[in-house]
Amino acid sequence: MKSDTSAIIFCNIIDNYGDAGFCARFSRALLYYIKTVTVFTDKPSVFHKIIGEKNLTLMNSDDVVFRVFYYKDITLPIPLSKNYIIFELFETQVPINFLRTFQERSNVKRIMLDYLSTEKWNESFQGIQAPDARLFRSKDQDLLKFRKRYWFAPGISNKSGGLIWEDRISVDSRTRKKIRENVLSLRETKIYGNLHATAFYICDFSYEKFRFSFFSKLARDKTFVIWSPRTPIFCQTDFDIILQSMDLNIVRGEDSFISAHFAASSRWRVPFLWQPYLENDYYHKSKFFGWKNHFNHLTIDSYWNFAQALMARNFDKYQKLWPYFYRDWLELKDCMALDCRKITKNRSLLKTMLET
Repeated sequence: MKSDTSAIIFCNIIDNYGDAGFCARFSRALLYYIKTVTVFTDKPSVFHKIIGEKNLTLMNSDDVVFRVFYYKDITLPIPLSKNYIIFELFETQVPINFLRTFQERSNVKRIMLDYLSTEKWNESFQGIQAPDARLFRSKDQDLLKFRKRYWFAPGISNKSGGLIWEDRISVDSRTRKKIRENVLSLRETKIYGNLHATAFYICDFSYEKFRFSFFSKLARDKTFVIWSPRTPIFCQTDFDIILQSMDLNIVRGEDSFISAHFAASSRWRVPFLWQPYLENDYYHKSKFFGWKNHFNHLTIDSYWNFAQALMARNFDKYQKLWPYFYRDWLELKDCMALDCRKITKNRSLLKTMLET
């Protein structure tokens, strides 16, 4: 039974599709537990594109209400509910004037939701208080009750904040076959070799596009079909289906990274490579190796050597390593599936926060 709670999400979209992708999945998943979800964002058009008009229609029914507004439209009325939770994603600050509209209500909880972390420290900070420093400087005594906030971040381990595992899709063989046929006609698709039934399909959703020109030398005995979407031309649910329809996924950032875990744990056992967002202080390396530490079955050197070369943007090196990676593909496919099935059964991020 859904809780009589109204969730209000504030999210500034910095990198058009990563932040919007996470916020879209998060808001959709909330509808499994909460009757009303309202999103305030600075780029509603990007948000609508990722969710998809068809899904937006399905998300509104007699049982639930889902709405997306421009960030500055905070004067719009919020549906009356028994409880309210305000989610502040990626350090997006709730306008003070918006908090004033809740001065007469005592049943308001604020939660800060940060970016995904794969490191061990993530486990120790879930649910800690992160007070709003702006309100300590305020002379309005009625606002002081809103200064308390709780901090969470998605994580890989079962002691972390957890993952969004609600609203995931299973793909049957008929759908998978149709998707593979449709990918062939997409503008972003390149085919190396003569197309036949045993073609090897790759989705390249990395930041710096994988350089596949060397595949032309390898395509004598094998056909490679490479789909490299530059921007989301499909809504989020369709993209999840595509990930399960590939033979290998190269993903990035956060939302596609987590979705790739579910594709790897599905009946199709689709392995993936991750290219974290490049950061000046090399924090992306810490994220990468923190993630690697969660794999117990996938200990194959050819996989991790290749994955590190991709993470480091070492294009010359990964071209040399590809034959070894491809040689062990069947073995690493099974090993990765075992680890990802454990990861995707860890705690739910939403339940972790809602039960706090």
